[in-house]
Amino acid sequence: MTVERNDTKTKILDAAEGFIVQGGYNAFSFRDIAEAVGIKSASVHYHYPTKADLVSSVMVRYTADFSSQLPNPNSEKIAANVLLNGFINGFKTKIVEQRNMSLCTMLTSNKSVLPESVCVELAAFYQLILDWLTQVFVRLDKIDKEEAFMQASQLLACLHGASILVQGTNQPDFFDRALSGWKARAV
Repeated sequence: MTVERNDTKTKILDAAEGFIVQGGYNAFSFRDIAEAVGIKSASVHYHYPTKADLVSSVMVRYTADFSSQLPNPNSEKIAANVLLNGFINGFKTKIVEQRNMSLCTMLTSNKSVLPESVCVELAAFYQLILDWLTQVFVRLDKIDKEEAFMQASQLLACLHGASILVQGTNQPDFFDRALSGWKARAV
């Protein structure tokens, strides 16, 4: 019985994530989730009493999954430039090849309507990325953490800006143009 419950929760989270990526926080209702999963709306409420609970859970899972895919930024087995290049290419895959905005970009664009619990999880995700990139830049450029954090912030802003530009213009080559300087450093 527990397995079925977990499968249902996973399906609910998957459906919610898909709706958010396609249209943001207000792009779905519990009824939409129920229909997508093939359950009753009351079942969605059973697992996630509020939309804030549901979207916060989506973010917690997304952050955990993302974190598990990040290589150790201090591992001597992987060069810092390879880590940086891999991160940029991973972002490109999502934005250009899959033609999707990232979950966090969509939620950030809706920040004014997000419940506080979702904002907390969103901030935790961005902090995870900034901390990881900071460690990569410390290794790559042999600089202190403050300067590395500034570079991490600039790269993340460039990645998000490039993703908006690509989606807004429907011109995928803008991604490579916007990131050309960062990619050159990752060679």
